[in-house]
Amino acid sequence: MMKYLTSKQVRQRFMIKSAVTLWRWQQPTQRVFKEPFPPPIKMSAGSTSLWDEEQIRIWEAKYFRNNESLTT
Repeated sequence: MMKYLTSKQVRQRFMIKSAVTLWRWQQPTQRVFKEPFPPPIKMSAGSTSLWDEEQIRIWEAKYFRNNESLTT
């Protein structure tokens, strides 16, 4: 069963205070991580952005937890 996270839940998970930071992490031109943050999933036009928790977990393990710029 797929589980989805809201923007608020994603920001809490990564201790991000601003939705803009999350948006910046998703941009192809961002330079914080080797790969941008996974894009949200829109269930329908005008719906709330949701993120697939499994995609977030994989990205987190590959790019967030191993990011030297966040630990130095």
